[in-house]
Amino acid sequence: MDHATGLVARLRELAKAPSLLVATDFDGVLAPLVLDPAASRPVDGSVDSLRALAAAPATHAAVVSGRDLETLTALTGLAGSPVVRIGSHGGESSADSAPPTLTQAQRGALARVTADLDEVVRAHPGARLEHKPAAVVLHTRGMAAEAARAAEAEALEATARHTEAHVLHGKHVVEVSVVQADKGTALLALRDALGAGVVAYFGDDVTDEHVFELLGPEDVGVKVGPGDTAATWRVGGPPEVAQALALLAQLRGDSSA
Repeated sequence: MDHATGLVARLRELAKAPSLLVATDFDGVLAPLVLDPAASRPVDGSVDSLRALAAAPATHAAVVSGRDLETLTALTGLAGSPVVRIGSHGGESSADSAPPTLTQAQRGALARVTADLDEVVRAHPGARLEHKPAAVVLHTRGMAAEAARAAEAEALEATARHTEAHVLHGKHVVEVSVVQADKGTALLALRDALGAGVVAYFGDDVTDEHVFELLGPEDVGVKVGPGDTAATWRVGGPPEVAQALALLAQLRGDSSA
């Protein structure tokens, strides 16, 4: 792990907390980034560590992702697990008893913005759309850098006309939702609902900065990979995240012995 000695010491300190929530993003954090989103798989042992954390006393675990909830649950293999899945950047959660229901106005807004993004895809070969219950996402991963930037710029220009929609511009994605949601608000709401005293969060994308910016001084935010960040700590990639999760799972398990 980058800054290994300092981060390991901080995680050992965090593991002594009376109650703890450990949460991670999925793509680029639990799983390496790949060209085909359907081929993404978590690093060996990472999901097992989350399960172990969720089974430890006064300990909770969550995966927070831009993926829709159904896809996130399938890719992690966490169906029926106490590990909470938060999908669509906070718009969906396995902790909720019912999926979000769109109003007629929201359904109309989603249809209009989807039509505009369809035009962008037709104008930029290689760009593609992903459809979610309350959002539509333009993906440019795998395109040449200049072509990707052009497609994203056109998507941002097109979606700016839709004042009722909420736009997130992340790594190779422009996501437009008709429901106001972000990872930080969703994760802190989960923390409060669970009564967790402190939070550890691992994230790699600009959308994860919403979490890092809201964490308190006793929490631990870990940026995965390069880029500017509000997180205090940084690791190189998913293998280092797996190591950190294994350490926390071991420490929380030992503390209950």
